[in-house]
Amino acid sequence: MSEHPALKPIRASLLRDFVSYWLACRAEGAVVTRRADFDIFHLRALIPNLFLYDYNPADHVFTLRVAGEEIRRLLPNSVAGMPLDRIMPPAFFTEVHNRYRQVCERPAILHAVGRVFLNLGGSGVGERIALPLADEQGKVYHLLGATLY
Repeated sequence: MSEHPALKPIRASLLRDFVSYWLACRAEGAVVTRRADFDIFHLRALIPNLFLYDYNPADHVFTLRVAGEEIRRLLPNSVAGMPLDRIMPPAFFTEVHNRYRQVCERPAILHAVGRVFLNLGGSGVGERIALPLADEQGKVYHLLGATLY
């Protein structure tokens, strides 16, 4: 069996496993994995780096449901119930918001590699994945992601 094309550019094995699992959880013929079919504990080692947002397509608002300890360490406003615009620094909000909207509205897989959290004094290289999650009817109402620093 050949490797899914979405996996080829992903560097970190934990993130490759994350996307592989998301792909494997999709129902036959579905484009997006349903949230109910995705067991967040399947990849225990990645939990500190995970974030889950609820997405309201009517007003394009992302509200944080949960963030792992590494996400909270670097983005201290990552508190459940907080909207994305109160978590991301203003200089980065529009870019992040637009990328997350594309993940949910196309739907698509976001893969980013490069310097992360420069706005917070960070200087390390990171890799991020963001994936859409659907409800029982296949509508995307969630964004699940992970960032490794």
